[in-house]
Amino acid sequence: MDISQVSNVFWDYIFVGGGLAASVVSHRLSQFNSSLKILLVEAGPNANDRADIVWPNSTNLIGGDFDWKDRSVEQSHVDGRIIDLPSGKALGGGTVINTAGWLRGDKTDYDLWGSVTDDPRWSYDGLLPYMRKSEKLFNDTLHPDQHGHDGPMVIQTSLSTNRTFPLREYALQSWAELGINPLPDFDSNWIHRLGVGDLQENRNQGKRQIASVVYPLDGVTVLTDTLVGKVLIEKKAEHEDSVAVGIRLASGTEIRGKEIILAAGAIRTPQVLMLSGVGPADELKKFGIPVLVENPDVGQHLADHALFFHAWKVKDPAAGWTYGSPNPIFQEPQYGWGQPFDLIVCSDVDKKGLAAAIAEDEGATPDPSTHPLLAKERVFFEHLFMYTGATDGSLVTIGAITMLPTARGSVTLASADIKDQPLIDPNYLGTAVDRYVIREAIKAEVKFAGSDATVVGREILDGEVGAPGFDGVLTTESTDEYIDARIRAGLGTSEHPMGTTAMGKVVDNDLKVKGVKNLRVVDAGVFPVVITGHLQVAVYALAEQAAEIIYAEHSKTT
Repeated sequence: MDISQVSNVFWDYIFVGGGLAASVVSHRLSQFNSSLKILLVEAGPNANDRADIVWPNSTNLIGGDFDWKDRSVEQSHVDGRIIDLPSGKALGGGTVINTAGWLRGDKTDYDLWGSVTDDPRWSYDGLLPYMRKSEKLFNDTLHPDQHGHDGPMVIQTSLSTNRTFPLREYALQSWAELGINPLPDFDSNWIHRLGVGDLQENRNQGKRQIASVVYPLDGVTVLTDTLVGKVLIEKKAEHEDSVAVGIRLASGTEIRGKEIILAAGAIRTPQVLMLSGVGPADELKKFGIPVLVENPDVGQHLADHALFFHAWKVKDPAAGWTYGSPNPIFQEPQYGWGQPFDLIVCSDVDKKGLAAAIAEDEGATPDPSTHPLLAKERVFFEHLFMYTGATDGSLVTIGAITMLPTARGSVTLASADIKDQPLIDPNYLGTAVDRYVIREAIKAEVKFAGSDATVVGREILDGEVGAPGFDGVLTTESTDEYIDARIRAGLGTSEHPMGTTAMGKVVDNDLKVKGVKNLRVVDAGVFPVVITGHLQVAVYALAEQAAEIIYAEHSKTT
């Protein structure tokens, strides 16, 4: 169907963005009622049949054809650096370019979500059925009350695909020597995820599973390579709510429908809202955009998980520990079926130092019995011990991901033109807490890799590589100042933006935009709290429940 035909139809649902959430919700709505007229408009291409993005070692991912290639504004706490912020621009969205980590986060996160919204549907128990609905776990007996076995998304681990890495037992011993022990049955999606678990990936025998393939869009009309400029919003009287009546494409074509669903992600959805006249009044007036609904929270409260990598030398590359070494197992085909590591390690942080950092941020000594970061154990960071780093097997790579950032950033407009990237400020390391947490994460990893406290440090590795522009390397004797400088120079993103259209602030508990009828948001922007997982699992669950909420309302009105 071409644009002229599309514009002549009055649609039941129009989706702005064709990524993960839109694929799930539109698929489910079409399943519920095949007579629904559903339109999905995606700015990027259809990548469903592209063979160059299927495998973990694909080269056309970040920075390729399916990446918005966004960049941050200068980051004041990271030496003024401008940081690349990859984001999926294709049918299927981020599932086209992500690393396929299937990690839902901790029960505490979701219970906080349910608490701040005063709505049990968004608690862990409320979302668990939808997490289970989306997945088909590799093992029917692994905590069956927590996992799904009939869903569309196939989940694998290294062991389920017969990838037993030579360093696995040494890594497990080393984490145990540091007091970090296995989760129940190594389940990295256990209720509380502090500990060591097997990396779970949504891959089917190594192959990428794109949301728009796994949730087929057969009953949905899809426009790709089509940019939406704004939502058409009308206001008939001063005392009445505004009403969304359709969309205007960047080309100027207008398309009308009963309900508009923004699913363009935590960066593009607030941009579209603001260009449509919904957002902070000062921001809109700056670009001559009429203020239809003033909401200062649109585009605010941006959170993202930051990432820092460091490389370590292998004492004996010929021993066959890593990819690139002479070990023949790495030539077996299944070793190309997933990421080059097998364990996800989640840690808390020393509470005394954390309390001091909180006091620096908040200007008062926190009460350890009530402060949400102190009152219970929390997942502050993930450690990744990756069995790769050099083509000759001489290096390994270690990564730290900050899972519970307290700094908040923003998405604001650069212009009144949808074709211009918005101004994205993740505000990385913008709090003393965030700076303390990542410093402690690096210290823990240095102890793991570069000290006699662990078997990996004693027998396998031979010092950190260092970084360009720095004298010395990371060691257990490194000063806080040196560690902080290294972090500022190397910090990047985990590609997990969230919170810019937060539930309770921008949308209500049914995902409806406040002050605008017939307009909803379904993407990671609605998360009102930080999720300490890799966000796709939470978005799948959000979308599965959203589809039921939306269709239940449809059924009441027909």
